[in-house]
Order: sequence, then structure tokens, then C-alpha cells
Amino acid sequence: MLERGDGRRALGSDDEGVCIRVNFYPRCPRPDLALGLSPHSDPGGMTVLLADDHVHGLQIRKDGVWITVHPLPNAFIINVGDQIQVLSNAEYKSVEHRVIVHAKEERLSVAFFYNPRSDIPIGPVPELLAAPGRAALYRPMTFDDYRLFIRRRGPRGKSQVESLEAMAIRGDLTAPRPHRRPAPRHASDPKKER
Repeated sequence: MLERGDGRRALGSDDEGVCIRVNFYPRCPRPDLALGLSPHSDPGGMTVLLADDHVHGLQIRKDGVWITVHPLPNAFIINVGDQIQVLSNAEYKSVEHRVIVHAKEERLSVAFFYNPRSDIPIGPVPELLAAPGRAALYRPMTFDDYRLFIRRRGPRGKSQVESLEAMAIRGDLTAPRPHRRPAPRHASDPKKER
């Protein structure tokens, strides 16, 4: 069983990353040919969204079907992100979603992203693995490494976090490996002269 604050500590306590993004979706003369935002799950911990309650555009995928979200006036929408799915060992699932555009109306939304600290390994919380038969579905990976992993693969809906689960189930604990850039060379470095 988790104690109060365990999740916050697992995300890096007071050093987690937060940001706010304002999304503007202009009118589109051919909305059947464009998406405002392609299908994805949020890679971080949690997203708090203030959506336009007059112009609907957010859709979630449930059982393979896209469902339009109709937000309540003056209410927030909370999306569980991939890192909460990893921490909870898939007890909580991240939400695949997309945004559609409209021909006659523009839309505005404000998203607040709560992300783990970028340099600490994120994996299933050990207390959730204590029960017999509860194996870890994900190997620990830093948030920086996870973001690099999904950027290299490109937008693929929710398949990014699901591919990590598949690798752990197969026992492929070597992939995906973090990519490290070589350290920069200084002017006094003799190797630079080659």
C-alpha cells in the first residue's frame, strides 16, 4: 500500500518539472483534412487542462473509438500521463487523445503539465509489486530518456508506453537504452586536432 506523498517523492519531490502551454486552434476551411493535434498520450505525469466549453475539439480513444469530450463549464480535465502509468505498474492508464479543428470556429485551451524530475529513474513503485505474481511491467528509465525514446519513434498514439511494457514482458531489459551525447571537447583537447 502506498503512503501519502509516495507518488510525489517518486516523481522527484520538489524538483519536478511543470509548464503551461496555451494552445490556439484557428478555423480550418477543410477540417476533414487536418488535425489540431495528432493522437498521443502525454509523456509526463499528469496534465490539467482548461478546455473551451463552447467549441469542442478534444477527443479520447476508448475501445478503438474516438469520443468527443464535452467539458463542464469552469471545470478542469485531468489526464493521467505515461509516467503515472509506469509508476502504478499500469494500474492507472495514460489517456490517448487528439484534437480536431473546426471550419467555423477557433478554439483555445490551456494545459498545465506536471512532469517528473528529468534525471531520476522512474519505474513501478516497489510497494505495488509486493503481492505475489505482480512483476514489474516497466524497467526504470529517466524522463529525459523516455522523451528521447518517443521523439525518435515519432507520433504513434499510445504505442510508446505500451512498447515499453512489451519489452519488459519479453524480458528485453536492454531496450530502449538511453542515448548519451559525447562530452564536448575543449580547445585544449589534443584529440580535436586530428
